[in-house]
Amino acid sequence: MSPQRELDPESSPAARFGFELRKRRVAADLTQEALGDVIKYTPALISMIENGHRLPTADFVHRCDAVFGLDGTLHRLWQMCRSDTAKKWFVPWLEIEQTASMLYAWEHSLVPGLLQIPDYARALFLGMPRMRPLSIDDAVTARIERQAVFERERPPMLCAVLDEVVLQRPVGGAAVMREQLEHLLTVAEHPCITLQIVPLQVGCTAGLGGAFVLAHVHGHDLAYLDSTVQGAVTALPGDVEEVRVRHDAVRAAALSQDASAELIKEWVQRWTS
Repeated sequence: MSPQRELDPESSPAARFGFELRKRRVAADLTQEALGDVIKYTPALISMIENGHRLPTADFVHRCDAVFGLDGTLHRLWQMCRSDTAKKWFVPWLEIEQTASMLYAWEHSLVPGLLQIPDYARALFLGMPRMRPLSIDDAVTARIERQAVFERERPPMLCAVLDEVVLQRPVGGAAVMREQLEHLLTVAEHPCITLQIVPLQVGCTAGLGGAFVLAHVHGHDLAYLDSTVQGAVTALPGDVEEVRVRHDAVRAAALSQDASAELIKEWVQRWTS
């Protein structure tokens, strides 16, 4: 059995899961042997998982959630961590996303991950340099599974504002774009999702500097700032306030929800012809 060691939860997605599993086991006053007896897995495997050497199976995670009396907490974390694309700097934001009561998103070039269809996500991953073909299916699955947050008993409110360029960029080709935009029309009918489009005729907007998401979690506001190399999560009041101001500005320039839906329908027709 691997010896216990201090684990940096930010070192990898597997380490993040292992850290949380060990924390829950210790809080339950269970040894690895005792936990193994209950969930019917070997202590050696539990040790490997807790030390961040491997991610568990879905069955392992479901059994641990049941033993610790958790409402799918470990399963949601496992979904976030099991993709090769879940970089260590993004995992904290995924956890925030799953616990937020409000999300305010701005995108100037791509459909946000929470609103993507599988073929659109696949086209994006295929376009990433150094993306291993064997990891693409897992990456797509992990991204789409994030959307289960809207199936919770109390899902977050999502206010998404997109630039019209998002509707124009041919990610995956015409057929994929048509399906993706039809999906946007469908999700826009969800009672917890609002979707607005900033038309090209607006010209320069306050959001052209980069995509971002604001999250309201347990009375606190945090922001995720996207970038080409590495996104950043910040809770600094000045940073959050600046992002909020920019969001308010781009939303003020956006069409109403009904007018946005009509514009999306126009682009569905263009991708159909």
